[in-house]
Amino acid sequence: MTTIKYFLSLTVLIALASKAYAIHCYQCDASENPKCGEYFEPDDNMKVDCSKIPAPFYSTYILGRNANATGCVKRMLQKSSPFAVTGDPYIARSCFYGDFANPNSGCEKDQQSGFTKQVSCFACSGDFCNSSTATGPILMTILGFLVMCRIFS
Repeated sequence: MTTIKYFLSLTVLIALASKAYAIHCYQCDASENPKCGEYFEPDDNMKVDCSKIPAPFYSTYILGRNANATGCVKRMLQKSSPFAVTGDPYIARSCFYGDFANPNSGCEKDQQSGFTKQVSCFACSGDFCNSSTATGPILMTILGFLVMCRIFS
């Protein structure tokens, strides 16, 4: 019976670790999709596995930063020209490739993104954390793990 407890605990830990390794985020741009704006309406086609999304060229190859996503990001951007800001601010959500010890490192604008001005940047480390939804699924996972530990102890 003890072997089964250890095996089950190890299986749960491996499942949680593999889930934590592959970051999943919302990727969308409110200038193209109004559902991505301040009043976010998540959609399955906005969900991405960040391990399958290429890192921004500028931060990865020019600055030598992370090639693997470390979290999610929600940016407030504003269209601009070389001479002036030309549009209303809008929200863009995507994968984060920076270092959480220095969040600004992943919040720089990719130089290939054209004429946009970054107004703000919020980086987070959980799956789909760049939405405006609650953290219920994470809490339920932790609670389930604690209940299993109690049952098998």
